[in-house]
Amino acid sequence: MRWLETVALGVYVYDLTQDAFLVGFVGFLRMAPMLFLGAFIGALADRVNRRAILAIANITLSGVYLLLGFLVLTDRIELWHVSAGAFIAGVVWATDFPVRRAMIADAVPADRVSSAFGVDMASSNFSRVIGPLVGGAFLQQIGMQAVYFLGCGLFLVASMVAVSMLVIRKPPTSDVRTPASSSNFDLRTGVKHIAGDSVLLVTIIITITMNLFAFPYQQMVPVLGAEKLMVDPVLVGLLLSIEGLGATFGALTIAAVAQPRHYTRVYTYASLSFLCIIAAFALTPYYWLAIPLLFVGGFGMSGFGAMQSIIVVSSTRPEMRGRVLGVLAVAIGSGPIGALHVGWLATQIGTDIAVLAIAIVGFVLTGGTILLSRRYLRSIPRYRR
Repeated sequence: MRWLETVALGVYVYDLTQDAFLVGFVGFLRMAPMLFLGAFIGALADRVNRRAILAIANITLSGVYLLLGFLVLTDRIELWHVSAGAFIAGVVWATDFPVRRAMIADAVPADRVSSAFGVDMASSNFSRVIGPLVGGAFLQQIGMQAVYFLGCGLFLVASMVAVSMLVIRKPPTSDVRTPASSSNFDLRTGVKHIAGDSVLLVTIIITITMNLFAFPYQQMVPVLGAEKLMVDPVLVGLLLSIEGLGATFGALTIAAVAQPRHYTRVYTYASLSFLCIIAAFALTPYYWLAIPLLFVGGFGMSGFGAMQSIIVVSSTRPEMRGRVLGVLAVAIGSGPIGALHVGWLATQIGTDIAVLAIAIVGFVLTGGTILLSRRYLRSIPRYRR
């Protein structure tokens, strides 16, 4: 649903407003909760039942999508309704990230963490193959109400699955909670832990860079599709679907062959290659050329996404994982700033040049970070259980 909505919302808002900045602004609202709430949700996940959090978050979003679908159906939908829905969806995403990944780490032995996260990324990326196509087709053939009603059903199912996990599985005994403390204390603890570990610190810096200067390009794909490539919503959806297909293959490869000694190198080189692909995509004038570019870019995206969580989890004690993943969620949450920036930049210098500019800046900053921390490429995250 997340990827289905990325295409549908982008096209829908652009059709409503004809304003690239407002497309970026809705993207900002969708990602902002990761920045402002991620660390606190991560701290909460170390102290309460994680499965209950997922169930409550998913059933809430199901109700919100049901309401938005009826507003579209009755022709009473306004931009602020769409924006509020995007923000609430972002809150659920900010909840899902630290909670579900901590659950995955709890559920598998330490030597299977890379495989588990590889499979998790593969399933997520496979949904990106289907989601954007469905989103574009539903929007074009039926309308935005179909997107919202589908989201209502999907998140209802997700909440039921989470409830069933409450019955089937108890929290692991090894997942010991720390004594009660304030959220601020928990946040400081997570930040302090990261600052004292060079592998975690460089990983977080690269994460912030990628979310500021790489991933915001996705908010501009619907605009580039309409303005430059001149294609309909279904073909816009196909662009992100192809990227998802490449990411699926990349994640499955990581799950099958990645070893701890490769983690930091895969993470670094995948990030740099993805930035190069984004720059090339911004320059291409042909739709048929954009397809293979984004397919290859998907491999870089999967290397970044899978290794990011694997490195963090592998370098963190179980009782600290929720808080450290919460800080990682805040780093990922820097993306809203990038979405606003690229939306504003697109109105000033053009969408394609704006996407090219952020990709170049991201490449320079990532490369510079690695040059200043060359030992990072030879680092092996410490497996901890």
